[in-house]
Amino acid sequence: MTATPSPEVDAYFAELEHPLLEVALGLREVLLDSHPEVVESIKWKAPNYEVADDFATLSLRRPTAVQLVLHTGAKVKPEHPEVAVDAPAKLLKWPDRNRAVASFCSIAEFEDARGALAGIVRSWAAQVRA
Repeated sequence: MTATPSPEVDAYFAELEHPLLEVALGLREVLLDSHPEVVESIKWKAPNYEVADDFATLSLRRPTAVQLVLHTGAKVKPEHPEVAVDAPAKLLKWPDRNRAVASFCSIAEFEDARGALAGIVRSWAAQVRA
């Protein structure tokens, strides 16, 4: 079941000029499909997704890549259980134990990873605690 898109995020994407807009929109679909209770908003000047707490934010600052940042909320939570996901090698970079980043430089790269990424996002969203 797909979560309801936010008019605020619709407006954001309608105005966004980014060479990889198609990648960002594909990531949005994956995120909205990840959990029926996903709420999307604009936070930190970018699309953000939450269930029990914030769990994913898109980074669109660089024109050469779109990044999906998976996290466990705005602040580091040392007490949060470690998030465990089954990810293909090289799809995610782990800057911290509960923070992972997937970077896409082309629509082809995103489409190749889309199936695996959908499973990762579903699993991540289910493990985030408030």
